[in-house]
Amino acid sequence: MLKHIIFSLFLLGTILLTACSESSTTAPTISGQDDVISKTTTMTKGSGSVVSTVKNDDTQHWEVRVDMPGDGGIVKFEYQLNSSELREVKGLTPSFEYEIEPGNGLINYSSAKSIALGAVNGSITEWKLERDESDNNWQYRFYISNSEVRINATNGNILRIKN
Repeated sequence: MLKHIIFSLFLLGTILLTACSESSTTAPTISGQDDVISKTTTMTKGSGSVVSTVKNDDTQHWEVRVDMPGDGGIVKFEYQLNSSELREVKGLTPSFEYEIEPGNGLINYSSAKSIALGAVNGSITEWKLERDESDNNWQYRFYISNSEVRINATNGNILRIKN
């Protein structure tokens, strides 16, 4: 079932990329698109394949979806539209078995994942890396079974466990 969903996402992404590459007024600009794909490739160390790249003027962001190797799942990368600055990385589908290196002094995904799974027993159902609006610091959020674990993305300290 999961393979059918991933294949459907891949097929939809291919159709979207084909449609956007034609002479449409809504097609993303090449320089911005190339920049976000390059940044995403760096964070994934070239593993995985880009499923879709969407420029969204309404929310002022780029969205790049990557199918990670093996049964890793789909990861969504969001960037600020004008600056191509990273806004969020989010694991959308299981198995969450891959590596993400966000750079900029942030700990990698697998380290944060180990910390979260060490704090709460269970299976990850979703995760994301985002800048917390209250203190402007980067943090990982892991949703494990019925709990949420927040980890400081700079030093790896557990910020909060919510059951």
